[in-house]
Amino acid sequence: MSGFIGDLLEGIASFVSDVWLLRRQRASRGRAQNTWKEDAADIALFDIRVIGLSILALAAATLMFFVLGLPLWISLAPVAAGAVYCGYRWIALARA
Repeated sequence: MSGFIGDLLEGIASFVSDVWLLRRQRASRGRAQNTWKEDAADIALFDIRVIGLSILALAAATLMFFVLGLPLWISLAPVAAGAVYCGYRWIALARA
């Protein structure tokens, strides 16, 4: 039970720090400030996209490696593409 509570507290702290970091990045670039609710909704949507994309990329890499028998370096291409996309989305979110 203590592991679950610790993970829950870590997730909450991570979410709050992500919202704070987004607000700081936008403020340092001279962007108009959004409300905390708008920034929290943006971060929640970003997190949902990252989690969903991570699940799909891992499933595709597993399928390519174990079922199709492709080499590991080719099988990790969906994971690399997902990482690049998530980085791009974070930069676009910070600039918005």
